[in-house]
Amino acid sequence: MLCIATLGLASCKKETLVQQTAPNRTVVFDVTPNKWVLENGKYYLDLNIPEIDDINFYDEGILIYSATPNYNNYYQLPYGDMDYEAHIGGVSISRTTLPTTPVRIKVVLVAAENVT
Repeated sequence: MLCIATLGLASCKKETLVQQTAPNRTVVFDVTPNKWVLENGKYYLDLNIPEIDDINFYDEGILIYSATPNYNNYYQLPYGDMDYEAHIGGVSISRTTLPTTPVRIKVVLVAAENVT
């Protein structure tokens, strides 16, 4: 009986193979305070990202991060007074206060397969 149980457990091995056809992509921007535009009481920044195409916009993922001034930490937006809207070809970031130092924005485009 012990041999049969050992053989049964040894033969049940689950393997998960992940074959990623398209890698995730990251785009980093260092934005100076003079690039923000005041409109309707908020500051806006438009970032041109041609990598955000129809497939990325509709089927994959878009993550936006903002770094602290010394780049020790990243915070995923929306965070604090910052928010964003993604569109084909780029992202628009808004905030209620004008930054006084350069801001690093990291945009991560996550590859995914639509299975619906």
